[in-house]
Amino acid sequence: MSTTSSSFDVYKSEFVSTTEQIKSRIQSKNDNADEEIDEMFQQGEDLLKQMGLEARGMDDATVKRDLLAKVKEYKAQLANLRTEYESAALLKLDNNISNNSGSSSSIIDSRCTVRSQNETLRNARNAIAATEGVAMDITEDLSRQRETMNSAHGRVNEVSEMAEKGDGILRGMLRRNKFWQGKLW
Repeated sequence: MSTTSSSFDVYKSEFVSTTEQIKSRIQSKNDNADEEIDEMFQQGEDLLKQMGLEARGMDDATVKRDLLAKVKEYKAQLANLRTEYESAALLKLDNNISNNSGSSSSIIDSRCTVRSQNETLRNARNAIAATEGVAMDITEDLSRQRETMNSAHGRVNEVSEMAEKGDGILRGMLRRNKFWQGKLW
């Protein structure tokens, strides 16, 4: 297998390790781990981007398709972890609200604001990922079209050279024909 596939495997193992760390942090219910978990989610997203780039760089179409399917699966896995994390955070927030019912309306408003902001960020990430995917597809199509055009240009040059050679041969034949016709008459 090529070096790109081994790079993909390295990113994959780092991704698996990162997701395991996220799972253990979520289950530990440590109040101070939120910033650390967010950093790990960002690291996971960066690893997914790198795996996607490595997969798109593969020459073999079958391997490329398989690796891109794995990347899609890993993206879904990370999204599920993020949902689990956000649910745990909301549950923790709900518990805090019930313990501090005096300031519950401001906390509920804050929670709604956070949910809205999270949804906006998630939609923005999805839009960016979709745009990146379209851009990569367009780049691949343009690359294939360039290869096709270069190949056609090469064939046109070959045919042009053969036509010039044929023209030279025909002129020589015509000269010889005129020469022999002149001697015979």
